[in-house]
Amino acid sequence: MATITNTLIQGLTEQMVQARLNTIDAKPFTFGTHFPVKKVNGFIWRTLGNQLAKRNVAADLHADNGTIARKSRPIFESAKGDIPFISISREMSRSEIKDYQTELAFANSDDATKLVQYWGEDIDFCFNGVQSELEYIAWALASNAGKLAFTTTNNATFANQFDLDYDVDAEIQKKATSTNWATSNSADIIGDLATLVKHAKGNGLNPKFAFINLNELYYICSAEQIIKACASFAANALNIKQTPDLAQVNAMLAKQAWLNGIQFRVIDQTITREFADGTQTSANPFADRRLILAETERLGTTQYDVLQEHNDLILRSERAHTVIKKYGTVEPLTEVTIGQADAVPVFDTAYRNIYVKTDGNAWS
Repeated sequence: MATITNTLIQGLTEQMVQARLNTIDAKPFTFGTHFPVKKVNGFIWRTLGNQLAKRNVAADLHADNGTIARKSRPIFESAKGDIPFISISREMSRSEIKDYQTELAFANSDDATKLVQYWGEDIDFCFNGVQSELEYIAWALASNAGKLAFTTTNNATFANQFDLDYDVDAEIQKKATSTNWATSNSADIIGDLATLVKHAKGNGLNPKFAFINLNELYYICSAEQIIKACASFAANALNIKQTPDLAQVNAMLAKQAWLNGIQFRVIDQTITREFADGTQTSANPFADRRLILAETERLGTTQYDVLQEHNDLILRSERAHTVIKKYGTVEPLTEVTIGQADAVPVFDTAYRNIYVKTDGNAWS
């Protein structure tokens, strides 16, 4: 095992690492909006309880001296588990350290901020790597109806002890459209949405948002029914076809009867994964041909705890759930940067959503 030393970047301090960490732009990651970060104690995640208890059950008429009918208590629907450890690292090799030392000699200064390119980019890389994994888990889990298995195809290390399955009600919550939304001339998107909203309301749910990925938005905007519904009277009279954008589709849906004012929310994200052999793949974590009908844009929370560590040789900085560490090693001679988090997106609304396959095929 390599012997840990102080960082090889001369003049670098924890304050510099913290300043760099604080300035990284996290806006490209959407899990912070739809699964906001929440600190917990004890490294155990938990969903909200009694999510199916929000129906307003009507009272009954009773005679003055009669016995009042007792109503049933709600089913307790909750889930919990261990918070997984997420980590990523990058090394500055011996040859790269030689380049750094050459630049340091020319700089004639121990001010590490002048050579930030030799240490700052690795901090950015590791911070973004942690957020990318949380983004992947959030949308892969949500778009697959609360079920996600970790295998060698979506994780460089085998970690199936953290497989997630919220075991949602298949009969009530997992539905399919009556038409294939990718078939532009026959897709009945408005009709399918009306049927789904009616089904949801019949089960005590009140969906206001429809989450999809960017590919699904293309099918929706290309459907003849949607093009016609978004077109003006003049355009329809003249048979002028123009593909609408998301804002136009949402404006049209807001005016449709029986749709409960439903609005599309599009997840346009790309997560790149590198495997043990160095190969990479990139894809949207939100599964194709899926739709989530939700009552709120806040689908859950990203729950985390922080393990306290103390080592005088390691530079350590925190930003909410993410910890960045930097240190050097003797053999091999390297500068190591680590990003880590004990965190996981928790699907708090799992039992309040309707999950839809938009290709017309039933869930397997």
